[in-house]
Amino acid sequence: MKILVTGGSGFIGSHIVDALLEQGHHVKIYDIESPKYGQPAEFIKADVMDLVRLVRESVHYDAIYHIAAEANVNRFHDSPFYSNLITSCAAINVCEAARTNGVGRVLLASTEWVYGSDPSNPDVVITEETPMTDNPDHIYTSSKIAAELFFKNYQKMYGLTQTVMRFGIPFGERARPETVTPIFIRKILDNEEITIHGDGSQTRQFIYVKDLAGGCAACLQPQGANEVFNLNGRDRISVVDIIRNLEEILKKKARVTFIEQRSGQFKGRLISSEKAKRLIGWETRFSYREALEAYVRWFVGQESAGKAGGK
Repeated sequence: MKILVTGGSGFIGSHIVDALLEQGHHVKIYDIESPKYGQPAEFIKADVMDLVRLVRESVHYDAIYHIAAEANVNRFHDSPFYSNLITSCAAINVCEAARTNGVGRVLLASTEWVYGSDPSNPDVVITEETPMTDNPDHIYTSSKIAAELFFKNYQKMYGLTQTVMRFGIPFGERARPETVTPIFIRKILDNEEITIHGDGSQTRQFIYVKDLAGGCAACLQPQGANEVFNLNGRDRISVVDIIRNLEEILKKKARVTFIEQRSGQFKGRLISSEKAKRLIGWETRFSYREALEAYVRWFVGQESAGKAGGK
């Protein structure tokens, strides 16, 4: 298949490109940044907000993976208008390009945040049948919900075949330096203080990025058409768990300070990925600890070479 990947130069996107290439697909990366990882894929330097260019570059493609978006929730907080523009508004551009060109499938990178926070019921299992929150805590959440609704609208109104992929929190090789795991690794290695908002009990089902990329590739199967899939890690990991695991792996004690909880932060839910296993045969291959150990080895090697981190 011929597949266009928006945001294919970035952290998650580049791993999805790897997974698609491994399956023998012809891949084109559509991104404002050049690829960094040497994949044998085409590349077009372009913005997802440029609808004319997006339409032109997606002619004769079988599928579009729409990964490009603002991934940093802190930038959403500081620059909500622009962050929403390149998240929800870009999603409708992708749908319009696909509709114009008769693209067979569009696949959207969404997030577990769309379920919202519910501290009163933290152990209720969330599935794809669980409604999205009607009271979002953060503009990031609202923007992702809007993107999902645009995809659903295009399916109902124009018959565009689509798939929504709701990610857990990814980590692993090529992660952006400002995400939590590389921040903690670097601070422990440099004996710098780690600041935690709240008591550190807030959880995420972190997912190794290579597992996540495999799940995204699996979503392209015919059984994934017009479906929503949670793609999440097996383990529920708290902020304190991250630090304790890193201390053991790095054999070095962290310096930790707890401060007041920030408003609007996703508290964490117990999210099931059973549907992905049942319909498309996907499940994670690595436990959190196995993946973290692999990532730390890579990170330390990259630090030694002076080039850790990515988009």
